[in-house]
Amino acid sequence: MGKKNDNLTEKTGVVVFSRIITTVIDLAIVIATLQLLTKTDVAILMYLLMIHEIARNMATLGFPESVFYYFERVGGSARKAFVLQTVSILLITALIAGLIILAVSYFAPWLLSEWEPASALQVQNLLPWVALIALLEIPTWPTTNILLALDRQKDSAWYEMSTSLLVFVCLIGPLALGYGVEIAMLGFVLYGIIRFAGSYIWLQLVLPKGKISDSEISLKQQVNFSVPLGFSALVNKINRYADKFIVSILLSASAYAEYTVGAQEMPIIRVIPFAVGSVLISRYVSFHLEEKKEELLELWYKGVEKVSLLVIPLTIMSIVIAPDLISLIAESDGEDYSNAVLPFQIYNLIVLMRITHYGSILQAFGDTKGVFYLSLNLVVANIALSIPFTIWFGITGTAAATFIANMYNWYIILRRIGGHMDLPVYKVLPFPFYFKVLGTSVLVAIPVWYSRSLFLDPESIVAGLVFGIVMYLFIFSVVATMLSVITSDDWKKLRNWLQLKFLR
Repeated sequence: MGKKNDNLTEKTGVVVFSRIITTVIDLAIVIATLQLLTKTDVAILMYLLMIHEIARNMATLGFPESVFYYFERVGGSARKAFVLQTVSILLITALIAGLIILAVSYFAPWLLSEWEPASALQVQNLLPWVALIALLEIPTWPTTNILLALDRQKDSAWYEMSTSLLVFVCLIGPLALGYGVEIAMLGFVLYGIIRFAGSYIWLQLVLPKGKISDSEISLKQQVNFSVPLGFSALVNKINRYADKFIVSILLSASAYAEYTVGAQEMPIIRVIPFAVGSVLISRYVSFHLEEKKEELLELWYKGVEKVSLLVIPLTIMSIVIAPDLISLIAESDGEDYSNAVLPFQIYNLIVLMRITHYGSILQAFGDTKGVFYLSLNLVVANIALSIPFTIWFGITGTAAATFIANMYNWYIILRRIGGHMDLPVYKVLPFPFYFKVLGTSVLVAIPVWYSRSLFLDPESIVAGLVFGIVMYLFIFSVVATMLSVITSDDWKKLRNWLQLKFLR
C-alpha cells in the first residue's frame, strides 16, 4: 500500500510540476504583454485571447475529459478507436467555433462601443486569425489527458511544457522584436500549425493500432457523458470572463486593461488543485466502481489537506504582496495600474475555496449534469451581481460581486457532493484542518504586512516584494511546523519534489 501511495505521489508530482511550469510561462506571456504594449494594445490582445479561450472551451464540450472516464473501461484497439472518435467530433466542433468567432468579429464594433473606434476595428480585423487558430488547436486538446490516461505522466508533462513554451515564442517573440499585435497573431497561427502536426505524431507513437470501427463506446454514450460536462466547462469559462465582458461593455478600454490585470487568481496557486484532481480522478472512479466508500473518502480528504497546505498560505501571501507585485509586473513607461491592486486582492480570496478540483469527484459519481448545474448557477449569480456592482463601484465592485457569487456557489457544491457521499455539508471537506491552516496563514500575514510598511519605502518595489515573500514563507514554515500544521512527512515530500526526483 505504501509503495502504491508513493507511486501516486510521484505521478502527482510530475503533473503538478508541469502545470506550474506551464503556468509560469502563461504568466510570463501576460507580464511580457504588459511590458511591451500600451494599455490600449494590451486591451486588444487580451480581448482576442479571451475570445480564443472561450471558443476553445465551447468547442471541446467535455470530450477531452471523457478520456479519463472511458479509458478505465476499454483497452487495446478500442482505445485508439475512442481517440479517433473524439478527435473527429472535435474537428466538427472546431469548425463551428470558428464560425462563431467570425460572427463575433462582425459585431465587434457594436460590442466595444465604449472603446475608441480604431481599437474596436483592429479587434474586428484580427478575430478571423483567432478562428483559424481554434480550428487547428481544438482537435489536439485531448492529447494531455490521453497521455495521462495511458499512465504516461512524463510524456504529458513534456507535452504541456513544450506547447506552452511554443505559445510564448510565437506570440511574444514578434512583440519583443518590435512588431505589432497583427504580426503576433500570425505567430500564434504558426503555433497552431506546429501543435496540430506534433500532436498527431505523438499520439501515433503512443497509441495501440486500431480503427474507429473498433470502438466499444458508442457516440451516444460519449455525447451523453461529455456534453453536460462540456457545457459546465463552457459555463465556467463564461463565468471566468463574464465580469470582464461586463467591464468591456460598461467601461473604457483603459478600465478593461486594469481589470484584466486585477481580476487574476494567482495562476501558480490555482493550478495545484486541478493538477492533483486530474491524477486522482481515475482513482476516484475506481473506488466508486468497487464501492469502497471509506477508501474514497480517505483519499478525498488526504488530497484536500495536502492541497490546502499549499494553496491557503500562498493565497494569503499573494494578497499581502499585491501592491508590489502589480507594480512590478504591470507598470512601465508611465502606464499606471495601481487601480488593479484592490480588485486583485478581492479576486484572490476566491482561491481560498479552490482547495480541490470539485468536478473530479462529481465526475467519479457520473454526475456530469450536476457539474453543469453548479456552473450555470455560478454564472447566473455572477452576472446578476456584477452588472449593478460595476455601475455603482467600478472595477472594485465587479471583483467583489464575483467573490460573493463564488461564496454562494461553494455552499451549493458542497451540498451536492455531500448528497453523493452521504455526508452533511460540514463534513464534505476536512474543515478543522482547513481552518487551522487558514488561521495560521492570516496570523503570519499581519506582522509581514506591517513590517513591510514600517521598514521599507513604498517605492522600493523589488525589495518589498522579496521581503514579503521571504519573510512570509519563513515565518509560516516555522509557525506551521510548531503547530503541527506541517509534519515531518510533508517536509520530506516537499524536499523530494524540489529535487525533481519524480522526473528521474
